[in-house]
Amino acid sequence: MGLIRLLTWLAIGYFIWLAVTNYLRKQEQRNASRRAHEQKKSQVPERIVKCEQCGLHLPEPEALAANEHWFCTNDHRQRWLSGKR
Repeated sequence: MGLIRLLTWLAIGYFIWLAVTNYLRKQEQRNASRRAHEQKKSQVPERIVKCEQCGLHLPEPEALAANEHWFCTNDHRQRWLSGKR
């Protein structure tokens, strides 16, 4: 009779352990999803600028600047600055 009681308590403990770990795993997934969503919301969209030479639109960090004008390549910047539009 003592062995059956021991096995019963071990089974109950195992199922409680499974339930707790499953609950904690789901909570972590929810938190990770929430963090990813908040991170997406907090990202500032990049400003899009237009190349003065060819009219190509590109993100500001990828563009080259000269006298408050934007260019897609150094060649276009040099042509525009030298007046060969």
